[in-house]
Amino acid sequence: MQTPETLEDLAHKAKSAVIIGNGGGGDCLVGLLAAGWLTRMGVERVALGGIACQWWTAPGQDRPELVDVLGPDMYSVDDLDQVNRIHDYAAICRGDTNSHGRKPHEAVLAEHLGDETFIVSHQGGVKGSADGLKAVVEYFDADLVLAMDVGSDTLSTGREVRPTMTVLADHITLAAVMSQNVASVFCLAGFGADAELEIEELTANTGKVLSAGGLVGVFAPSQRDIKELENVQKLAFDPVGQLVVAAYRGNFGLHHVPTASPWGQVARMTPAAVPIWAFSPAIVIDAVAQDVTKILGTTSLAEAERIYLELGRLPETCIVGRIDFRRT
Repeated sequence: MQTPETLEDLAHKAKSAVIIGNGGGGDCLVGLLAAGWLTRMGVERVALGGIACQWWTAPGQDRPELVDVLGPDMYSVDDLDQVNRIHDYAAICRGDTNSHGRKPHEAVLAEHLGDETFIVSHQGGVKGSADGLKAVVEYFDADLVLAMDVGSDTLSTGREVRPTMTVLADHITLAAVMSQNVASVFCLAGFGADAELEIEELTANTGKVLSAGGLVGVFAPSQRDIKELENVQKLAFDPVGQLVVAAYRGNFGLHHVPTASPWGQVARMTPAAVPIWAFSPAIVIDAVAQDVTKILGTTSLAEAERIYLELGRLPETCIVGRIDFRRT
């Protein structure tokens, strides 16, 4: 495998870049940190967006105490209103974009920026997502694509002590990004913030990527970018992304993450969560996320889900979404 170009080299060459939130939810918001850095590197236009994956309640329902949303809604472009549909699996969003009255994080981001954002749906499997992302790249005339993940799960092998909970969406995005005909980079912010991998296993898996030559850069967000992220997070619930801000401000150690159960989980934040790590997507797949190679040809989300089940990995699409833990 050829040695990949550094992120700085790619940024200096790029005139327009697309940043996609890798795992859904608030990942697109954290993309602001990469957008700020790319702009300082001289990239003229940076477009932000994410995937059609949200942890939200059913339309018209609230989220009372002891009611948790465990499984995400990985929805279709057909479920979106007030969008410019540019592909069967991609749409351009505005501040008033919604799904049955619910506002995706990408719409919050569009309203904040006063600019267009985008959403790519995984309903067409890796093939559909790759084609949808290609349409986005062409729409923004981009020559660089960055995927922004928060936490750890994309770097899982499937053989960790504690299985990851939301890796299928991340791996489909990773495959779609790698499949583009322009330069592509996978970025990891908030090292360990999602509490899905034990910090020792995340460190070991990161070491495998580094040993394979997959590191293409490391950069620190600016104080201005962190403040902007913090302000946007006040408008959209993002329990994991907020730890990116906490780490930047030196709040290391144990943190509560209100996901997965009534009691939540514990994330161990270290100085490794301050910078944003940039990797070659192809080398990430070759070194640790090797199961991704099994879903490259998928043309539906159901097909990718079935393959991961056969591999012994429980996809987040298979579990009940909204759980009421209250005693009745």
